[in-house]
Amino acid sequence: MTITNFSDVIVSIAVATITAIAGYALKYFQSHKQITNVITLLEPLAKDAVTAMQKAGVDKYISGIMKKNGAYAIVQSELAKLGFSTADETLIKNAVEHAYAMLINELNNVYPQAQPKSEDEQAKADELAKAQQALADAQAKVSALQN
Repeated sequence: MTITNFSDVIVSIAVATITAIAGYALKYFQSHKQITNVITLLEPLAKDAVTAMQKAGVDKYISGIMKKNGAYAIVQSELAKLGFSTADETLIKNAVEHAYAMLINELNNVYPQAQPKSEDEQAKADELAKAQQALADAQAKVSALQN
């Protein structure tokens, strides 16, 4: 073997290796594109959902749990409309809680919340919130089983 032929072999191996690595990297990034899209969409969807639930509580009392569950349901529904059938439940809940933590002071100033009229109304609201949470959990379980 001459030095020129040896160099040609090394260059050929390097080109083949780089092509294989680039192909694998492209396949990897394409498979994770949907995850990137969900993460990109989650923050604005969560902010809008939290704002909508806070605004809904201006005229009638809505407990914090009901607001959280409502915002979670809104985000999940909007992701489904956009074609994302399975999104990580924990990821959505964390995005909603993060949006709430970031916006709560401003939202309380802009949309002051109605107060419950009595302890009986508060108890009913809490019971309703628990039932809605159970419903949301059951719907999430049904969705998970369907996929």
